[in-house]
Amino acid sequence: MSSTEVKNFTKKLISWQRSQGRHHLPWQINRTAYRVWLSEVMLQQTQVATVIERYQAFLKRFPSVSDLAAANIDDVLAEWSGMGYYTRARNLHRCAQEVVNQFDGVFPSDPKLLETLPGIGRSTAAAIAVFAYGESAAILDGNVKRVLARVWGVQEDLSKTAAVKTLWLHAESLLPKAPEDLVSYTQGLMDFGATLCTQNKPACIDGSGVICPFEKDCQAKKLSLIDKIPLKVKKVKVTSVDINWWILIHQGKILLEKRPHQGIWAGLWSFPEKLDLPLSAKKIELPTIKHILTHRRLSIRPVQVVVSKKLSNLDPQLEWIDFSELKKLGLPTPVKSFLKNSNLVRDDV
Repeated sequence: MSSTEVKNFTKKLISWQRSQGRHHLPWQINRTAYRVWLSEVMLQQTQVATVIERYQAFLKRFPSVSDLAAANIDDVLAEWSGMGYYTRARNLHRCAQEVVNQFDGVFPSDPKLLETLPGIGRSTAAAIAVFAYGESAAILDGNVKRVLARVWGVQEDLSKTAAVKTLWLHAESLLPKAPEDLVSYTQGLMDFGATLCTQNKPACIDGSGVICPFEKDCQAKKLSLIDKIPLKVKKVKVTSVDINWWILIHQGKILLEKRPHQGIWAGLWSFPEKLDLPLSAKKIELPTIKHILTHRRLSIRPVQVVVSKKLSNLDPQLEWIDFSELKKLGLPTPVKSFLKNSNLVRDDV
């Protein structure tokens, strides 16, 4: 597209955002670097509706970067529990500690410095710099890649480094020159990709009657390639995994395992999957649980084990936890659901 059309894209997007974009999301109010950073990390893999609810609760628990840095990682994981992709929560905690230790509790305004912090990539760094400090920086998350690829008819595989590098240069060329337009433009990219130019059934083909401001310019629309852009790369193979959960209860406590810092549910508390059980233990098989992760399809077989006394000489990662303390722990979604909905045999009631 010509430079005139590029200029019109930026101008049209700013105008559209100011009249039809989102203006009342919780993180748009009192835009501090901490609040912007938190929202950006939450939104990476979680729907806006879920983030709106959880964002407020997280802020109440950890109102500042210093509060988050000083917290125990188990408390952070517990507050994050249910949103998945727990690496984000661990990176939040590490990042908060580095901001406190290296930058005296103040996020830097330079996007390059922000990128050095745990869990902050180039696009997230740019969003913090723009929204919190008014710096000029380009974002390029999944939504923005889709918008630019469709409007300019980019048919390359955007999982390839060369294609993404070109798109970054393009994103930078579109930045508005006037500092007062930076927030509206950046927010406009986010809003447009999230509400109109969506992955499935974008406004231009869903029959809702909503008019896309780029309908006359969009190359994907002109070429009837809306459903082909961005190019869909080969899907990651989903592996089926069988798991046993050994459920042991004794005197109002349940045996849980602190999972390693790598792999499924890293750093969270779950039921032990391997355990040396006494021969006299009575086993009660419970209904199988199906749970889908991004790359794995889990088939979980819970087995409650009735023991007359606590097991001794347990591995360090195993611990007897009082039922009243479970809410304070970071638990994977299927574990929380199981504890809430199963009729476990309790020996203290």
